[in-house]
Amino acid sequence: MASLRFLGAAQEVTGSCYLLETPDLGKVLLDCGMHQGGDAVHRLGKEAFAFDPTTIDTLFLSHAHLDHSGLIPLLVHNGFEGDIFCINGYSKLLPVMFNDTVGLYERDLKHENRR
Repeated sequence: MASLRFLGAAQEVTGSCYLLETPDLGKVLLDCGMHQGGDAVHRLGKEAFAFDPTTIDTLFLSHAHLDHSGLIPLLVHNGFEGDIFCINGYSKLLPVMFNDTVGLYERDLKHENRR
């Protein structure tokens, strides 16, 4: 029997993440988004998955916005080794977005440390 878990964007509009489990497909993640807004410096350090990333077979990315893709580096860092499916344009855009996000995070962190 298939199951679908809503793991992100619950009662808010960021952090999209859905886990579909089926006997035929295994564990399939749809999106792996970061939460945006608020205190990103503190919130990002607390991001955790409600599943073991090493058990995920496949990730499908609906689109490249950070609230749908921003935690892919953390997913991979925590042991995800499955395939990632997205359109070709997204695969070219993601590295640019991730690098930009790191720069913004470092800027915010420096500001927070000065306070």
